[in-house]
Amino acid sequence: MLTRLLPVALALLAAVAMAGEAEKPAPKPKPKEAPALPTPTEDEMDKPTKRGAPAPAPIPADEPAAAPEKENEKGPAPKHVNPFGQRAKLPPYARPARITYSDGAKLEGYVWAGAKALLRIFDRAERAHQDYPFAELKRIDVKPETENFEADWRWKNQGSSEKVFLETGYLWNQYVTTFTLSDGSKPSGDCSGQFYIQTLDGKKDKWYLYKRQSGGDDRTKPHKKRAELEPLVYIKSVEFTDDFLKKTEEIKNP
Repeated sequence: MLTRLLPVALALLAAVAMAGEAEKPAPKPKPKEAPALPTPTEDEMDKPTKRGAPAPAPIPADEPAAAPEKENEKGPAPKHVNPFGQRAKLPPYARPARITYSDGAKLEGYVWAGAKALLRIFDRAERAHQDYPFAELKRIDVKPETENFEADWRWKNQGSSEKVFLETGYLWNQYVTTFTLSDGSKPSGDCSGQFYIQTLDGKKDKWYLYKRQSGGDDRTKPHKKRAELEPLVYIKSVEFTDDFLKKTEEIKNP
C-alpha cells in the first residue's frame, strides 16, 4: 500500500514546488557601475588644468617706485626723526615754570604732577599734611636742614657686635620745603614726590622733591672720604612763571 502512495506524494510535492517558483518575479538586472577613477596625486592637484585644483592666484601688479628724495648741494635731504613720536599733549593743568638746581642748572618748560595735579606737604606749623594744586603755587623753595656724613663700617671681628667705622662713606641731607601761595601764605615742612616737565623742545623728563636724600643710594658711585665727596644736587627753587616764553617770542620776532 505504502509503495503505491509514495510516487503520488512525490508527484504532489514536485507540483507544489514548481507552482511556488512560478509565482516569484524574475530579479531585475543590476546597472553597470562606472569604473572607479584613480586618486589624483599632489603633483596633479598643483596643476591648474586638473579638475579640482585651486585656481592660481593673480600676480599683483608692480607698485610704482617711490620718487627719490631731492638732494641738495650738501647731500641727500635729511630725515627728521622724533624719538618720542608725535609730541604728547600737555595736560590742562600743566603750568610754565623754571626749575633751578643747587649746582646752577636750570630747566624751563611746563610742569605738572599726577592726574589731580596736587602737591602734598607736611605742614610743620599745622602738624598735618596739606594738599595744594599747582594753580595756587607761585614758588617752591628748598633748603637743606641738615647735611650729614654717613661713614662706612664693619664688624671688628667675626661674630663680634662691635663696629669699626671707616674713613669712607656717603652724604645724606634732610630738607625743608616752603610753598609760596597766591594769597601770600607760606606753608613750610616736608615734601617729597615725583613730578614731570616738558621742555620747549618737546622732551619730557622727571623732577623730584625730597624730604631726605641719600648719596648712598647710587651704587654705581664708590664711597669716598668726606673731603672727596661732592655736594648732593637737589632742586633749589621752582618758579611758576612764563617770562621765558616771552623771551622766546622776542627772539623769534625781534
